[in-house]
Amino acid sequence: MDTSKDINPSDLFSAKGLTVVITGGGSGIGLAFAASLARSGAEKVYLLGRRVKNLEDAAKSIDSKIMRPVQCDITDPSSIDAAVKQIEKESSHIDVLINNAGVTGPDHKGIDKVETIQEMQEIMKRDWSGWDTSFKTNTSAIVAVSAAFLHLLDAGNKKRGWATGRREVHERVEGADYDASDLRTSQIISVASIASFNRFVTAGLAYSATKAGAAMLGKALATLLAPFGIRSNVICPGNSSSFPVTQIPASRSGSYEDMASMILFLVGKSGAYHNGNVQIIDGGRLSMMPSTY
Repeated sequence: MDTSKDINPSDLFSAKGLTVVITGGGSGIGLAFAASLARSGAEKVYLLGRRVKNLEDAAKSIDSKIMRPVQCDITDPSSIDAAVKQIEKESSHIDVLINNAGVTGPDHKGIDKVETIQEMQEIMKRDWSGWDTSFKTNTSAIVAVSAAFLHLLDAGNKKRGWATGRREVHERVEGADYDASDLRTSQIISVASIASFNRFVTAGLAYSATKAGAAMLGKALATLLAPFGIRSNVICPGNSSSFPVTQIPASRSGSYEDMASMILFLVGKSGAYHNGNVQIIDGGRLSMMPSTY
């Protein structure tokens, strides 16, 4: 390890030149990620979502030259394929795919306060049809969207000079044009939640179950895709302002800067050695609740 090298933070934590796809990028955490990437030098940031107007407004609010709205229903494989084809008209590769879109699902808040079994039954069976939507959006879509973009992620590795195909050791192709100081490979980032690990029901049982599934899939993809040089990491935010600061050791809710620093760390050169990791960003809230992580 050569400790004599100069360290340039603006180079380490930078999205410069990256082509990124974000599902659910028109609002909330997805928009925070998109804005961070666009303002840190990303070449293109594709925002995928169902509501085109919402995506267009989001793009205009940041930089419409960098942020590109793409209509897509991530629960519909044909819609995902159509989005891929649209992106391929402009880009021959992508560097990062962020599986961010999600829904809260059936509301089970207050289930820990019930006084009778009958109340418990009533809350547990609430909005039963919402379970299917939750799993399709929060969990299954991670597999569907990731699968659809694998060839573009593979092309991203090729663009960086990496040999493609299944192999035990990943090396640069002899004679390829690449930046020797940039050791990044293509990456999938899946956004789960601290609900993945929290046994206290904060939103709903479906939300907890589907986000636990999302975190597991993110780790499974790291194993499945390792032979092909595509990384997979997971972010588990817990930045809701609906919780009292007495439940958060940081004594505040999560901020835009908190989200920005996390995504720039993972997509920058700073995150090149990270694969199969789960990054919890909650101000310490999980440490105050019954949880496993």
